[in-house]
Amino acid sequence: MFRARSETYADVQWADSDAALLDEVLAVIGPRPRRNGRIDETDEVRLYGHIIIDEVQDLTPMQLRMATRRSLGGAMTVVGDLAQATGAFAPNDWSDLLQYLPNKKEPQVIGLSVGYRIPAQIMEIADRVMAVAAPSLRAPQSVREGEFGPDIVQSATAAALFNDVVSQAQVLLTNVGEGNVAVVCPDEMTDDVCAALTAANVKHGRANTTALDSRLTVVPVSVVKGLELDGVLVVEPAVIVAAQTHGLRALYVALTRSTQRLTIVHHLPLPAAMLAQ
Repeated sequence: MFRARSETYADVQWADSDAALLDEVLAVIGPRPRRNGRIDETDEVRLYGHIIIDEVQDLTPMQLRMATRRSLGGAMTVVGDLAQATGAFAPNDWSDLLQYLPNKKEPQVIGLSVGYRIPAQIMEIADRVMAVAAPSLRAPQSVREGEFGPDIVQSATAAALFNDVVSQAQVLLTNVGEGNVAVVCPDEMTDDVCAALTAANVKHGRANTTALDSRLTVVPVSVVKGLELDGVLVVEPAVIVAAQTHGLRALYVALTRSTQRLTIVHHLPLPAAMLAQ
């Protein structure tokens, strides 16, 4: 919350990340005093009988405490994949999260042991990354055998990388028929990937400006979480790992977005975690 002092209250620019901190301040110092002794309705905290939270692995302790303060009796259902935690607070175990949630009853933790969405051939390479990124977690067992394993294309030069991305994206579009394809790339390479596709007259969208309303969409790795596509092309895994705060977990997310076909295009050596032992 550190920022330069504003001249007036109206000039203060709040961010979403400030909400949990302001809520914590309200809980500590209490609501604003009123002459009639009543609480201003803007300071009232609404309570809920049951709270459901998705993607809980990306919430901070302050955000979890904010949710706890809105629980009437402690009943919650929280869902998340700890291996996909890429926020500032990345838990390694459910106990890291549960300590900030209601404790009126012993929590019940149920792990997903079977996966139906991702083909086993794709999960094989993703599991290698998960084993290094989150060694304390158990990967679900994929029960769906796909027709094809991942295609890995190494570009001869850094300059050739973008030409290979364009050609492989076109191959993926053909292979998935009427399905959708995402080119998942490091955030800092998004503009260059889009420029290469545009130069080749390949119609595409960009996730942070047009959502996913095109058959081919360029998606920065920082916003790919939660998406499911028929085909995915992951660009330069080594840069993803180096650039992201929790790089291996970000790579794991990228590798697990496809339901049919996965292609990896790289010039730099692949991260050791991706390689078979």
